[in-house]
Parts: sequence; structure tokens; C-alpha cells
Amino acid sequence: MKSSLTLLCLVVWVNVDASSAQTEYCGKPEGEGRRMLPIPDRERYENGDQVEYGCLATCKNGEWDKTIKGKDYCSKPEGADTRMLLIPDRERYENGDKIDYGSTCKNGEWKPKDFCGPPPHVNNGDRDRTRERYRNGESVQYVCQKYYILDPPSAYKTCCDGIWTRPITCLKPCTVDEELMNTQNIQFKYPPEDQKVYATHGDHTTFKCTGHLRLSPGSVGFHQQCINGVMNLPHCQ
Repeated sequence: MKSSLTLLCLVVWVNVDASSAQTEYCGKPEGEGRRMLPIPDRERYENGDQVEYGCLATCKNGEWDKTIKGKDYCSKPEGADTRMLLIPDRERYENGDKIDYGSTCKNGEWKPKDFCGPPPHVNNGDRDRTRERYRNGESVQYVCQKYYILDPPSAYKTCCDGIWTRPITCLKPCTVDEELMNTQNIQFKYPPEDQKVYATHGDHTTFKCTGHLRLSPGSVGFHQQCINGVMNLPHCQ
């Protein structure tokens, strides 16, 4: 069966001593098989002969510059099941076979891979839709749960050659409540209605000491920022 690549038989002449003999032809390349026959198929190729094969190699002084080991079939694509019918539907496809979503078996691999399976799960996030199969160029939008922040802000993953692009993270909020502040002898400088505060990633919160206490030596300052679920609290004494 023909492959889309070309094997070039070419002798490269270099200036050497006259006693160094040059071989002016190549034998049949290694790795040829029942379904990967060179075209034309013969035992000897002269200088300048071109053949179609599974990969590119050059005949240099009677030797191919690389060993040719092509795989002459493809297995059923990953993710194929009763909800994703392949036409034709079988367990093995030969080089050059095409199936309904446009991919072609080339040297044992589907190229291009024109679909993606279900989009990956993101911790503390949800997808706007879920299917078993998406074509190249299709996108899925993610949204984070309450108080979680998308990173990056435009949270789209796109199917590209069988791979979902862009990592997406839902950044954690910080939780500060009265019990936690009591251990540090601090309180909110600007008291909220609720004594338990959820600060989203990037938000700042300002504290102050309780009573007549002062900020402890070596403590962090009163104005602190939430970074992906972590907020350092000041300490007073």
C-alpha cells in the first residue's frame, strides 16, 4: 500500500583516495514488509532511483542512512466505542485507510487526529457541557465554584490535534474566622457583617490588634493578601 512519504536512493560522492571503492547502488531497504512494499519493488536500486515507502532515507555509498522500521497498520483509535461509531468499524486498519472523522492511518499512527475525548476534569471547577467526542477547533468553557478564581481568566480549552490545550486552575479562597483570629490576638480593622470571611485569590484583608496589644516583633504586617488559599496572619502581644 502506498505511503505519503518518499524514499530517495542517492549516492553521495566525496573526494577520497582512489583506492577507496564507492558502491554505486543500494539493496532493498530493511524493514520492508508485506504491506509496506517499495514502489517500484526490486532487489537493487541505481543512483538517482526514487521509491515510495514509509519514511525518508538516503543511499550513501551503498548503505541506507537509517534503518527503516515502519508499522504497517493502526489499531482502533482511543475513545472509540458504541457512542462514537467508526466507518468502517474494525479493530485494525491498514496504512492509507481513512475513517469517518477524516484521519488517515500513516505508518501506524492516525494523522491528523481530528477529535478529542471528553475534556479533562479541573478541581473545584465545572464544564459548560460534556460529550464523548469533540472535533478539532471545538472549545469548552470552564467555570469555578463559588469563591474560586479562574486562572487564566478566560478559561477555554480547545481541541487541537487530539489534545486539549491550555492548563486551567481554579485558585482557592482564603477563610478567616473569629476563632482563627483569636489565636493571633487580632480582629478585622473593617468588621464585615459576617464574622467569617472568604477572601478570593488576590484579595487583601486588613487586621488590627485586639484591645491595647501591639504587633509582635517579627510578625507580618496588618495588610495581607490571599494567594491561592494561603493568607499569613499578623500576631499581636
